[in-house]
Amino acid sequence: FLSILFFSLVQLVSFIGILWSISVTLVLILIAYAGIGTAIAMFFGKRLIHLNFQQLKKEADLRYGLVHVRDNAESIAFYQGEKREAGQVRRRLAEAIANLRFLIGWERNLELFTKGYEYIIIVLPIVVMAPLYFAGEIKFGVVTQASSAFIQVLSALSIIVSQFEQLSSFVAGISRLETFSAAIDRQGEPAAAGEGPEIASTEEPRLALEKVTLLTPDRGQTLIREISLEAPTGRGLLIVGPSGVGKSSLLRAIAGLWHTGEGRIARPPLSEMLFLPQRPYMVLGSLREQLLYPQVDRNVDEGQLREILERVNLADLPERVGGFDRELDWGHLLSLGEQQRLAFARLLLTKPGYAFLDEATSALDAANETQLYGEMRNAGTTYISVGHRPSLPAFHDQVLELTGGGQWRLRPT
Repeated sequence: FLSILFFSLVQLVSFIGILWSISVTLVLILIAYAGIGTAIAMFFGKRLIHLNFQQLKKEADLRYGLVHVRDNAESIAFYQGEKREAGQVRRRLAEAIANLRFLIGWERNLELFTKGYEYIIIVLPIVVMAPLYFAGEIKFGVVTQASSAFIQVLSALSIIVSQFEQLSSFVAGISRLETFSAAIDRQGEPAAAGEGPEIASTEEPRLALEKVTLLTPDRGQTLIREISLEAPTGRGLLIVGPSGVGKSSLLRAIAGLWHTGEGRIARPPLSEMLFLPQRPYMVLGSLREQLLYPQVDRNVDEGQLREILERVNLADLPERVGGFDRELDWGHLLSLGEQQRLAFARLLLTKPGYAFLDEATSALDAANETQLYGEMRNAGTTYISVGHRPSLPAFHDQVLELTGGGQWRLRPT
């Protein structure tokens, strides 16, 4: 668009002098005509920008809906929810098609106006100059010269009219990107005055909570009141309590994801901490990248990778999937238990100082659970677990019990 604007400016400067020397009246008519045409094009274009923006949004919603169904096809089948999901996909498709129909209609109207606008340009200078020619005041060559200069100057002034369909698509795309950019820019901004205090965090070679009061991000509920503790280095801390009392929320606060509340959290650098959720994140890539994630560029030989897989009872996995470098859909290929063991292999390779496990062994049998916690303890990792399983206290030294209403108590296992 910048290059188009530049060459239009060159074209305008090159021909406006010629037209002015022939007829000042023609120049004034030209400016008025270009102004009216631009105003009408912007009237059409305002609606076009909105429709283009909505089309981008509705197509994105449709793609997300299709990916969501693909990723959860088995669960949908177990629930026999095919009819409901098919209805959702059809509704999103119908909305995208309906908006596209409106968009095509407005593009048609703009195209009709633009073509008419361009045809009138051919006739208008001749109509204005004809009386002077028939009166003998100018020669025919001047008429053709004026007509040519008129078309060139008006073409330069009518850049918005001629390019409006492309401009409206461009502006809609930029507007949608701007919404993403604004959301990213808001991340990490300090809380505005009046929103309330936030939990302070400092980087230290220990993990400790000092009079931490944790609230939900909307400050509508107090999850934990004035909790103070220090995780025992090289040992285990288990967080238990009924569902909804704030166990996982406390891990989010330690990770720096939630800040709403009061108090102070001292924690080591995030590079020394690893979080294992109940459903591990399976990257799109090879088995080697699964094991090394997030530092996938590390140089680790296959022998070490095989040793780690053997320690988490996945020794046969490379042969089963065709080697370490074959890319597969791991989230569907592996069971949840295998995914959890693969996440522990990732942990044993990374060797973090601190590990946080949120129901990270929920899909494992007792033997595998015992094996993995033993490997972690032997590695000297300090680990904090969240879970309900009655077998978990045996692998930990302390229990933090959240009892609801912000209350808590810390006791040895």
